[in-house]
Amino acid sequence: MKYQSQQGVALITILLVVVIATILGVSMTTAQKFAISRARSFFDQGIVRQYAYGGEELARQILHEDFLDAPEVDHRSENWASPDLKFEFEEGEVELLIEDLQGKFNLNSLQGLMPDQKASGTTTTQLARLRLNNLLSQVGMDRAFTDRIVDWIDLDEQANPLGAEDFDYLGLDRPYRTGGQTMVDVSELRLILGMTREQYDAISPYLTVLPETGSTINVNTASPEILQLVAPGLSSVESQNIVIRRDENLPFNTVNEFTGDPSIPNASSIKAGTLSVQSSFFQVTVRARYQDRFGYLTSVIQRNPTDGSMRVIYRDQSKKIMTQVVEEPTDNG
Repeated sequence: MKYQSQQGVALITILLVVVIATILGVSMTTAQKFAISRARSFFDQGIVRQYAYGGEELARQILHEDFLDAPEVDHRSENWASPDLKFEFEEGEVELLIEDLQGKFNLNSLQGLMPDQKASGTTTTQLARLRLNNLLSQVGMDRAFTDRIVDWIDLDEQANPLGAEDFDYLGLDRPYRTGGQTMVDVSELRLILGMTREQYDAISPYLTVLPETGSTINVNTASPEILQLVAPGLSSVESQNIVIRRDENLPFNTVNEFTGDPSIPNASSIKAGTLSVQSSFFQVTVRARYQDRFGYLTSVIQRNPTDGSMRVIYRDQSKKIMTQVVEEPTDNG
């Protein structure tokens, strides 16, 4: 009996060893598979990230070739403005959207109002405020936002009549301070006191933030709404007709051609020095795909108007929306 008992214990011990070995083997195999899967995921993500950077470099080449072809004029009929910049290759593709940021209103043009100037401002800042007021009216927003945006980017703590400074923001449930400098991204508007998501969505398509407070607006790429800002008295219908004619491969070769357009009223009141037909700042949005992985990159490129050299002044990998570009397919098709 003692011998049989010892045999039973030995058998149980062997079974336990087998079970433990099996569990360890399965665990090691699972861990190994997970490690391989994670490594493959990192590898694939690294590839798609490089594809996105490659898309940015491709956009730089397109913009450089555009400069070599026509350095004095930029318009929507040129290759860089095509909505179909898509390049396919084995197991992947890159889609580009290049936008001229000088076809929009530069919020940083409001910068520069010092405390003793806020009542009258300077010529350029007065004009910038007037244009933003008009844009706010176009989209049905309160003009008080002009004062609040000015207070957001100025250096002092003296609020404009309808504005808001640090004191107003520090009293919120989630307190924070004003920027106190020129804006880096249009999305900063979401922090402006009283700005709703709906209001932001309504006005942001017409806005940009550029590092140069004195940047010009390109009349060849400006939307009808922006043309109404630069040409006081221009109606909505007239501005749309100008854009239609212009984009049918009839761009303005000079600012004088624009101000001389017969449909523009009060041409003498237009500040021609704030306008241009050439651009230096472009936003490049890239969507890259490698197998089933997607990568996104938004870059702002500054092109030197003299020699065409370029430098990237801003990158953001968090934005995943590309206007005019087909979205990735869903599970249903």
